[in-house]
Amino acid sequence: MRYLVLFSLLVSITVAAAKDFTQFERTANVVEILVSEHGLDRDEVLRWMSSGVYRQASVSNLAAPAETSKSYVEYKPMFLASSTVRQGKEFSEKYADLLQSAERTYGVPVEIIVAIIGIESRYGRSMGRHRTFDALGSLAVTEGRRADYFQREWIKFILIMDSLGRDPLDMKGSYAGASGFPQFMPTSYDAYAVDHNKDGHIDIWSDPEDAIGSVANYLKQNGWRVGEPILSEATVDKQNPLEINSFSRDKTLKDVDKAGWVLTSRFETDGFVFPVRLDTDTGQKYWLGYRNFWVISRYNRSIAYTMAVVELADAIRNQS
Repeated sequence: MRYLVLFSLLVSITVAAAKDFTQFERTANVVEILVSEHGLDRDEVLRWMSSGVYRQASVSNLAAPAETSKSYVEYKPMFLASSTVRQGKEFSEKYADLLQSAERTYGVPVEIIVAIIGIESRYGRSMGRHRTFDALGSLAVTEGRRADYFQREWIKFILIMDSLGRDPLDMKGSYAGASGFPQFMPTSYDAYAVDHNKDGHIDIWSDPEDAIGSVANYLKQNGWRVGEPILSEATVDKQNPLEINSFSRDKTLKDVDKAGWVLTSRFETDGFVFPVRLDTDTGQKYWLGYRNFWVISRYNRSIAYTMAVVELADAIRNQS
């Protein structure tokens, strides 16, 4: 009984400490923008703000994402389990026509599209359990140097939901405010989402067909080059003076050659390249990423994420 009383007391304290967004100074500016610049009803906006709940977990999780807090040996199994590969193959077969249409239209290989959707939402099985309004709002009112960015995303999210006739308080997604099959942030939805199945509606939340075209369009608009490789395996026989695992665009093939890297398959390019070294189950391995490797990283600016997309795509392609 004593433990039940203590537990009830802790729950009561937590609930009492929960804040709605009307208690934060930065919220007033968001309300004014939505009302004065976009014509939303002030009472309705204030209802959303008073119904929202600040989530410290969003702020904490953003500070230590798996892409940077885990080694690749730990990170890779999260997305390349046999079940994910199998589901990716099934997704490829179920939506084969629309995937092939997306590849023809945008130039992005089917397996890359499927791999991104698999990593982002497990093909719609795991699109997030956090209320998007709360996640974005929490980051918008407190998240330091990125608060302005998340304020813009919060405003855009509310406007999108309003335009679709949806209550912003009903949508769920990631702790950082991404949602849908492709886990788009609101500004990405606005810029890249497409009506791929031509049914007159753009829906990335319940329609995997639009998600397919939207992912492909995202990569195309960020510079995907048809027919060019993504990366090559490499061997390094001497001390490596190159900066590795960076998306800085300041290295060329000449720099790689000078550093003693030997590529198993070489693609001649006068563009920038991206040396990669990761710990694997069999020790350290090296790769050289080309422009399309960098393009995938625009989805998530992480070497681990980008490599996971490539490896999952290969696994899906080779699944019998």
